[in-house]
Amino acid sequence: MNRLFRSILELFSRSIRILKSYGISHFTRRLWKYLKKQGWRNILAAGDLNVQYQKWLHRKSRQNNEITKHIMDKPGPAISILMPVYNPKKDHLAEAVQSVLSQTSPNWQLCIIDDGSTEQDVKSYLDSLAELDTRISVQRHEVNQGISEATNSALKMAESKYVLFMDQDDILRPNAISAFKKFLSETEEDSPDLVYADEDKYDELSRKRIDPFFKPGWSPHLLHSFNYIGHPVVVRKDLVEQVGGLRKDFDGAQDHDLLLRLSDLPIKVERIPDVLYCWRISVRSTADGWEAKPMAARAGCIAIEESFQRKGYSVKVKHLVDTGTYDFRLDIKSKDKVSIIIPTRNNGKVLKKCLNSILNKSSYSNYELIVIDNGSTDENTLKYLDCLKTQKNLKVLIYPEEFNYPMINNFGASHARGNHLLFLNDDTEVISSDWMESLIEHSQMPDVGAVGALLIFPNGLIQHAGIVIGMRGSASHAFYKCDAQSPGYFNLIKCVRNVSAVTAACLMIKAEIFAKVGGFNADFRLGLNDVDLCLRLLKMGLYNVYTPHARLVHYESMTRGEYIEEKEIELFKNLYQEIISKGDPYYHPELSLERNDYSLAV
Repeated sequence: MNRLFRSILELFSRSIRILKSYGISHFTRRLWKYLKKQGWRNILAAGDLNVQYQKWLHRKSRQNNEITKHIMDKPGPAISILMPVYNPKKDHLAEAVQSVLSQTSPNWQLCIIDDGSTEQDVKSYLDSLAELDTRISVQRHEVNQGISEATNSALKMAESKYVLFMDQDDILRPNAISAFKKFLSETEEDSPDLVYADEDKYDELSRKRIDPFFKPGWSPHLLHSFNYIGHPVVVRKDLVEQVGGLRKDFDGAQDHDLLLRLSDLPIKVERIPDVLYCWRISVRSTADGWEAKPMAARAGCIAIEESFQRKGYSVKVKHLVDTGTYDFRLDIKSKDKVSIIIPTRNNGKVLKKCLNSILNKSSYSNYELIVIDNGSTDENTLKYLDCLKTQKNLKVLIYPEEFNYPMINNFGASHARGNHLLFLNDDTEVISSDWMESLIEHSQMPDVGAVGALLIFPNGLIQHAGIVIGMRGSASHAFYKCDAQSPGYFNLIKCVRNVSAVTAACLMIKAEIFAKVGGFNADFRLGLNDVDLCLRLLKMGLYNVYTPHARLVHYESMTRGEYIEEKEIELFKNLYQEIISKGDPYYHPELSLERNDYSLAV
């Protein structure tokens, strides 16, 4: 009952803001869409997250004094804060400026551009700032030029090597500049080019900090799904100038466009796993929903299209209003052959269901099927395998040795003729007709290693949506047994994103890359062989990708289940002690390793 009450309060708070801003008609439409999309299970989860977050904030506040002492005296370059201003509420602007003045590090410059404000109290307040602190500089545009041009003008005022972008009504946490300085050494070869940190939101109605976003490490594919970097972000000034600054045509999504253009460069990116920035939820802020700024959505679509075009790919991009994310689908450059490799044993009925779904539902036609029989003795299975031998583009191979999942799949790969290998469990069933295209569109990219799918149990719960290293001891599936219709934590279930590993129950990889990495490791006879493969791909400098567009049912446990031998777990921990101790780069140290739902570790 307490959980339900808290969640209703969260929903009520947001409803009041929308009613005040847009009226009853808009509110009714938006509420219906929200309830239809989210469902009560996810509304309850959002309430739980914010309750967890209040506990997290309480725990953090007790640590802050010690942390501040530790990082205050760290050497590092000054940071110029760029703040474009246009007719904000004067109190909100004053609070934003005060959050800069309250920084524990004194080594900053605040560059404010008044972009033609007409409110007299705002103009008077800005006039007073130069006398308040010499580190604050204020210049004016006589006529409003838009946020991109205003930010570019602020960039010209910046005297520091690094710049931080800040909105006119948001709040920097007191230790923000100190935390960034810790990451920014004066030595050119050691210093990162771009550093970002976590953020939350400030709800004026409840006067609480809510909706913390604990971000993954550098994830270029996720950046195309939405601007997950957001605020705060610190970038080398010369790199911003090198790519041409912010572009006026992208006002509303100017930050996203800038980050996508910066990502074209060979930049070094770091993440600070701490909440250093607070968005204010206000009318017509993207913090309060994408319906507030449709122009931002249109600009974001174009920014993503241009980003892929610069890489040589055609793409279709659609903005999803309910989640604020982007659904992008890359055109496939070459209709290369895919070799689908399916191990099986005494599983004729299940295998038949799998193969029929591939043959009857797949819209991609250039593929071959390789079924590997590992010593079947069941009479019906053997009869079915004999029938398959007459099928076009399908071969049945016999692997007579004892069960070893890596060896069986490596054996199948050695007989494959495709440019892409698709390892598939026999207890899967295709849902989406374009499942192969959805995998190929990412596998075709030269910097991609393995690509994995959204696998769903027959009851509609998630079996696989990426793998987190260190979860439940060694590695475990993200969002395991969460509702497949749910968007998940910050919509990550619905987003194409980078992950450390994907399951080999459905895994695509270029044949050339598979050979170069050495195939599956036979020491992992039963489990963790897919995770081991993916981590070796990461060491090669490749990205592993999860896509929600390739969807299959996985009847897991109808075959071998999830059993992993203890010696395999120990081997995995020995080989990958560093990543386990440091934490999965695509997860977050403040998120739970005991639960799979991205809840906070409190």
